[in-house]
Amino acid sequence: MPRLRRREQKALKVNTDLKLMPLMNIIIALIPMLLLSAVFLEVKVIETSLPRDADASAAAAAPAEPPLDLAVFVRGGLYVIQGQGVDPIVIARRPGASAPDSAAVEQLVRALRAVTSRHPGTTEVRIVAESRTRYQEVIALMDAARAAGLVEAALEGAASEGV
Repeated sequence: MPRLRRREQKALKVNTDLKLMPLMNIIIALIPMLLLSAVFLEVKVIETSLPRDADASAAAAAPAEPPLDLAVFVRGGLYVIQGQGVDPIVIARRPGASAPDSAAVEQLVRALRAVTSRHPGTTEVRIVAESRTRYQEVIALMDAARAAGLVEAALEGAASEGV
């Protein structure tokens, strides 16, 4: 009888060894593939501010000189620079292009620099874009304003009737 029990015990033993080598091979192959498929993006921040409320600015101490209220309008095939006491400056651009017109942006930088040189201390500009204006062009306009020394750019949507 004791022999039967030993045989039964031997028959009941199950191989409990884990075979980890195939799993390790798969993991070693997957890690480089996951690293190669990862997308690494550089995150940039563009500081913007909303246009000031007319009542809030009037409540503040009144400056000796009226504010310039400089604005760059994006209209059809034009950039229009307007401000308080500034003659409107019109710069032609390529309408509907997938990328901003670099020549027009350079003219815009020169025009904004001329305005800021005549009005020292001006750091604010409003960019008034139509709803169909591409984001890439708005970013190019913000870069142009920053290059001209206008570091406080605010975005504003153009009225549907035209501004």
